[in-house]
Amino acid sequence: MNKDAAETLAIQAVAHIAGDEELLQGLLAQTGMGLDDLRKGIATNEVQLGVLDFLLSHEPFLMRFVDLSDYAPEDPARAQLVLSGGPIWQD
Repeated sequence: MNKDAAETLAIQAVAHIAGDEELLQGLLAQTGMGLDDLRKGIATNEVQLGVLDFLLSHEPFLMRFVDLSDYAPEDPARAQLVLSGGPIWQD
């Protein structure tokens, strides 16, 4: 997974969370962000990492996302690692 793919996954995770009121409220509570912060920061590394941290913090949240996407359960963790400056994954 390269940086572009990791950013795409994170943005898709934001869209998924925004479409689920329970997840959205959980994200806002866990991160301390407001809706405006989320909207304005969607393209930033900080917000993308916060969203991935949120998904990875609770397996049912993670599985809800991967079940509705084409991603494997390990892909959000790989994206988090790449966006954190870690190695790029070769598939």
